[in-house]
Amino acid sequence: MKLARILILSAGVALAISGVAPLLERIFADSKPQVQLNVKNAQPREVEDVTQNAIVRDYTLAWQAISTSLANNTLQPLNENFAGFALDKFTQRVKDQKQNGLTTRIIDHGHKVDAIFYSPDGAAIELKDTASIETQVLDGSTVIHSDQAQIQYYAVLTGAEDRWKVRVLESTAK
Repeated sequence: MKLARILILSAGVALAISGVAPLLERIFADSKPQVQLNVKNAQPREVEDVTQNAIVRDYTLAWQAISTSLANNTLQPLNENFAGFALDKFTQRVKDQKQNGLTTRIIDHGHKVDAIFYSPDGAAIELKDTASIETQVLDGSTVIHSDQAQIQYYAVLTGAEDRWKVRVLESTAK
């Protein structure tokens, strides 16, 4: 009798876990921006497969960091993924919106990214990104501004520690 209860309980736990795992995977997968990288036209050198994978991973993490930082008015995700001018720019944006009692929600619909320059020493890469982004500015829980657009960005990433960090991220629209 005791063994039967243990087996039923174990089966129930296994069933619950098997149902929750795909749900959690879908939730976390949906929060990651989709980045499609094209390296065919990169100059003056070819982008290695391992570098392509690292660029996609780290550029995706950078966009997640922007979203998290602006939604929560926190700087930590920026510090982990940005350096130089880009870090300064986003740090100031978070400070400004925090001072004004605002947050920004970014709904990222994906990025089509072309590598256009890969330095001869492999230390820097320039990307042209066509990003589909929905932006909502909130005052508390009230959306006070919303727009959806396709925006062209130029990004410069450099190797730092054990990853690529975004040093420059500028939109072509002013």
